Amino acid sequence: MDIHKASIRWCQRKISRKHPNFTFVHIDVRNRVYNPNGKWPAERYIFPFESKCFDIILLKSVFTHMRPDEVDNYLEQIRRFLSDKGRCLATFFLLNQEQEKLRNEGLNKLNFNLGDETWRYMYKNRPEAGVAYGEDCILELLFKNDLALGEPIKYGTWSGRCDGMSYQDMLLICKA
Repeated sequence: MDIHKASIRWCQRKISRKHPNFTFVHIDVRNRVYNPNGKWPAERYIFPFESKCFDIILLKSVFTHMRPDEVDNYLEQIRRFLSDKGRCLATFFLLNQEQEKLRNEGLNKLNFNLGDETWRYMYKNRPEAGVAYGEDCILELLFKNDLALGEPIKYGTWSGRCDGMSYQDMLLICKA
């Protein structure tokens, strides 16, 4: 699923035709950058799935383009449709002491200069183009939504870390 209709169409043409067991669906959720005319606001969108229907959920570069109330709603939805032993792998740009230290050394590859301690973004007129969150804020949202980390955070290289597993920070999320 994705809000970007062109990406879904590409996947349907290039993947589903060769592998019909893969289904790609466009959801018409509003995002000021990627789907500005979307029908449904992300902060209130209810995904059309039964409770506890997924063992694996992947959100790659989704939360890095969302506002806090939207992230909160998506985490609530993840809690609802994640099976009891299910896991969700989600990526973020996390702000924390190590990231701040690396920023002061000029090593961050992205600059989130706007916003506040909860969430920061790169572009004044297009916040959703790139969003970072205070690590504590995300941990609090997980707790609020009865979710937890399934293992320690895998920090990405975006902040200047040289030992990152990926560009973005990765969280393995499970039910609390």
